[in-house]
Amino acid sequence: MDRKLLARLGALVLALCLVPGCGKPSSVSGRVTYEGENVADGTITFLPADGKGPSAGGKITDGRYTVSPITPGRKLVQIVSVKKVNFARSTEELAKMHEAEKARGNTTGLVDPADLIPANAEGNNAEVEVKQGNNPLDFALKKPAGTGGR
Repeated sequence: MDRKLLARLGALVLALCLVPGCGKPSSVSGRVTYEGENVADGTITFLPADGKGPSAGGKITDGRYTVSPITPGRKLVQIVSVKKVNFARSTEELAKMHEAEKARGNTTGLVDPADLIPANAEGNNAEVEVKQGNNPLDFALKKPAGTGGR
Protein backbone atom coordinates (compact mmCIF):
# COMPACT_ATOMS: atom_id res chain seq x y z
CA MET A 1 0.00 0.00 0.00
CA ASP A 2 1.19 3.47 -0.69
CA ARG A 3 1.46 6.18 1.94
CA LYS A 4 -1.49 8.20 0.61
CA LEU A 5 -3.82 5.22 0.88
CA LEU A 6 -2.59 4.47 4.41
CA ALA A 7 -3.11 8.11 5.39
CA ARG A 8 -6.66 8.07 4.00
CA LEU A 9 -7.46 4.84 5.86
CA GLY A 10 -6.05 6.32 9.08
CA ALA A 11 -8.17 9.46 8.63
CA LEU A 12 -11.26 7.33 7.98
CA VAL A 13 -10.68 5.29 11.14
CA LEU A 14 -10.15 8.49 13.15
CA ALA A 15 -13.33 10.03 11.72
CA LEU A 16 -15.35 6.92 12.56
CA CYS A 17 -14.10 7.03 16.15
CA LEU A 18 -15.30 10.60 16.49
CA VAL A 19 -18.86 9.39 15.91
CA PRO A 20 -20.78 9.72 19.21
CA GLY A 21 -20.46 6.57 21.30
CA CYS A 22 -17.38 5.22 19.56
CA GLY A 23 -14.89 4.02 22.10
CA LYS A 24 -17.25 4.55 25.05
CA PRO A 25 -18.04 1.42 27.01
CA SER A 26 -21.69 0.49 27.13
CA SER A 27 -23.43 -0.07 30.45
CA VAL A 28 -26.73 -1.40 31.76
CA SER A 29 -28.29 -0.40 35.06
CA GLY A 30 -31.65 -0.51 36.74
CA ARG A 31 -33.90 -2.07 39.31
CA VAL A 32 -34.73 -5.74 39.97
CA THR A 33 -37.84 -6.79 41.87
CA TYR A 34 -39.44 -10.14 42.62
CA GLU A 35 -43.15 -10.14 43.42
CA GLY A 36 -42.99 -6.35 43.82
CA GLU A 37 -40.16 -6.39 46.38
CA ASN A 38 -36.59 -5.24 45.74
CA VAL A 39 -34.17 -8.14 45.33
CA ALA A 40 -31.97 -7.59 48.37
CA ASP A 41 -28.95 -9.58 47.24
CA GLY A 42 -28.27 -11.41 44.00
CA THR A 43 -26.53 -11.42 40.65
CA ILE A 44 -27.52 -10.46 37.12
CA THR A 45 -25.79 -11.88 34.06
CA PHE A 46 -26.11 -10.79 30.43
CA LEU A 47 -25.24 -13.64 28.05
CA PRO A 48 -24.98 -13.18 24.27
CA ALA A 49 -28.29 -14.42 22.82
CA ASP A 50 -26.49 -16.04 19.88
CA GLY A 51 -23.93 -17.70 22.16
CA LYS A 52 -21.06 -15.70 20.61
CA GLY A 53 -19.04 -13.12 22.47
CA PRO A 54 -18.43 -12.25 26.10
CA SER A 55 -20.88 -12.35 28.98
CA ALA A 56 -21.11 -9.55 31.52
CA GLY A 57 -22.63 -9.42 34.95
CA GLY A 58 -22.76 -7.81 38.32
CA LYS A 59 -24.19 -7.78 41.81
CA ILE A 60 -27.73 -6.79 42.75
CA THR A 61 -27.88 -4.88 46.04
CA ASP A 62 -31.10 -3.50 47.52
CA GLY A 63 -32.83 -3.92 44.16
CA ARG A 64 -30.24 -1.99 42.10
CA TYR A 65 -27.51 -3.15 39.72
CA THR A 66 -24.98 -1.73 37.25
CA VAL A 67 -23.07 -3.75 34.66
CA SER A 68 -20.19 -2.11 32.81
CA PRO A 69 -18.55 -2.62 30.42
CA ILE A 70 -20.90 -4.68 28.29
CA THR A 71 -20.81 -5.41 24.57
CA PRO A 72 -23.90 -4.14 22.73
CA GLY A 73 -26.25 -6.67 21.14
CA ARG A 74 -29.06 -9.12 21.95
CA LYS A 75 -28.63 -10.57 25.45
CA LEU A 76 -30.25 -13.28 27.53
CA VAL A 77 -30.66 -12.03 31.12
CA GLN A 78 -30.30 -14.43 34.04
CA ILE A 79 -31.14 -13.25 37.55
CA VAL A 80 -30.23 -15.30 40.62
CA SER A 81 -30.86 -14.71 44.30
CA VAL A 82 -30.21 -17.32 46.95
CA LYS A 83 -30.42 -17.43 50.70
CA LYS A 84 -28.35 -19.10 53.36
CA VAL A 85 -29.71 -22.58 53.97
CA ASN A 86 -29.66 -24.01 57.47
CA PHE A 87 -29.22 -27.75 57.23
CA ALA A 88 -30.97 -30.17 59.55
CA ARG A 89 -28.85 -31.24 62.51
CA SER A 90 -30.23 -34.77 62.57
CA THR A 91 -32.17 -37.25 60.50
CA GLU A 92 -35.15 -36.74 62.79
CA GLU A 93 -35.10 -32.97 62.29
CA LEU A 94 -34.91 -33.48 58.51
CA ALA A 95 -37.87 -35.88 58.64
CA LYS A 96 -39.93 -33.31 60.60
CA MET A 97 -39.05 -30.57 58.11
CA HIS A 98 -40.03 -32.87 55.24
CA GLU A 99 -43.39 -33.71 56.83
CA ALA A 100 -44.12 -30.02 57.49
CA GLU A 101 -43.40 -29.14 53.84
CA LYS A 102 -45.48 -32.09 52.63
CA ALA A 103 -48.40 -30.87 54.78
CA ARG A 104 -48.13 -27.48 53.03
CA GLY A 105 -48.44 -29.22 49.66
CA ASN A 106 -44.75 -29.19 48.73
CA THR A 107 -44.10 -32.57 47.15
CA THR A 108 -40.72 -31.69 45.62
CA GLY A 109 -38.73 -33.18 48.48
CA LEU A 110 -36.91 -29.88 49.02
CA VAL A 111 -37.45 -28.83 52.60
CA ASP A 112 -35.66 -25.48 52.41
CA PRO A 113 -34.87 -24.43 48.82
CA ALA A 114 -31.93 -22.03 48.49
CA ASP A 115 -33.20 -20.12 45.48
CA LEU A 116 -35.26 -17.04 46.30
CA ILE A 117 -35.93 -16.48 42.60
CA PRO A 118 -36.68 -19.66 40.65
CA ALA A 119 -34.83 -20.02 37.34
CA ASN A 120 -38.23 -20.21 35.62
CA ALA A 121 -39.65 -17.07 37.26
CA GLU A 122 -41.70 -14.94 34.86
CA GLY A 123 -39.32 -12.32 33.42
CA ASN A 124 -36.16 -14.30 34.15
CA ASN A 125 -34.16 -15.42 31.11
CA ALA A 126 -35.65 -12.53 29.13
CA GLU A 127 -34.04 -11.45 25.89
CA VAL A 128 -33.12 -7.76 25.67
CA GLU A 129 -31.26 -5.45 23.30
CA VAL A 130 -28.25 -3.64 24.74
CA LYS A 131 -27.36 -0.56 22.70
CA GLN A 132 -24.23 1.56 22.61
CA GLY A 133 -24.02 3.89 25.63
CA ASN A 134 -26.06 3.77 28.83
CA ASN A 135 -29.03 1.41 28.92
CA PRO A 136 -31.61 1.68 31.71
CA LEU A 137 -33.31 -1.73 32.10
CA ASP A 138 -35.61 -2.74 34.96
CA PHE A 139 -36.73 -6.31 35.65
CA ALA A 140 -39.97 -7.05 37.53
CA LEU A 141 -39.95 -10.82 38.09
CA LYS A 142 -42.96 -12.83 39.21
CA LYS A 143 -43.55 -16.35 40.47
CA PRO A 144 -43.69 -18.95 37.72
CA ALA A 145 -47.19 -19.53 36.39
CA GLY A 146 -48.95 -22.51 37.90
CA THR A 147 -46.60 -23.04 40.85
CA GLY A 148 -48.94 -22.00 43.64
CA GLY A 149 -46.29 -20.56 45.92
CA ARG A 150 -42.97 -21.05 44.21
